[in-house]
Parts: sequence; C-alpha cells; structure tokens
Amino acid sequence: MSKDLYYKMREEEVAQLLTEVDEGNTQALQTYANFKRAKDLFDQASKQIEPLAMDEASNYAEKTFSEAGFTFEKRNGSTRYSFNHIPEVVKLNEQIKEIETKSKQAFIAQQKGLLTADTNGEEIPLPKVSYTKDSLIVKK
Repeated sequence: MSKDLYYKMREEEVAQLLTEVDEGNTQALQTYANFKRAKDLFDQASKQIEPLAMDEASNYAEKTFSEAGFTFEKRNGSTRYSFNHIPEVVKLNEQIKEIETKSKQAFIAQQKGLLTADTNGEEIPLPKVSYTKDSLIVKK
C-alpha cells in the first residue's frame, strides 16, 4: 500500500467519524477525547522526529525545496532579547505589576458596586477586560 493511499484512508476515517457524530450515532465527547489523544500522540512523534527531519533538510542548499510531494521551507530561528537582569527594568516591572494589581482590584470592586478610587480620592483607571473561549480538558 502506498503512503498516499494510507493517508487518504486515514482522512476518510476521520471524515466518517465526524459524520457519525453529526448524525448522532457516536458520542461527541468520546470522539473528541480520542481525537485529543491522537493529536497528543502525533505531537510527541513530530517532536521526536523533528531533529532528524531538520538534519535531512540541511542537505538541501535552497531555503525552499520539494520532496515526496511536499514543499518545505527552512527558516532561521528568531533572536530573542531578555532584559530581566537589568536592575532598572526589574524596578519598572515591579511598578507596572503594582499598577496592574490596583487596576485589577478596582475592576473587581466596580463589579461589586464599590468605589474605585485610591487613597487620594482619584479614580483608579480600569483595565480593558476580555475573555477567552471556554475549554474542555481531557485526561485519561
């Protein structure tokens, strides 16, 4: 069996599972949990094979190349800077945290119908608040 046929069969299997859930023949929770388990398995396998794939990709002089019907692009890692060891930055970050804490407490107080002023009577600026979507955690 060719690898392309194998993956095509897997895609069809996933599509069939989705159809079974849509039609109410299979429980969504069980299928969701199994997809999460499969994703975790594939993520772990990808991490394990990534160094080997990177080594193989280094054999290609071009940044973009094709192999086995796929197009690959090699990208250099980005440069990251850390300033957390600089005393001035540490001090300013502490001040920022204090301001954020006051603002968050003022928001919570406002939600409870309380005043949001500091000891000088000045109103404490409230943070902009957004909410992420709910999630469903799966463990076995």
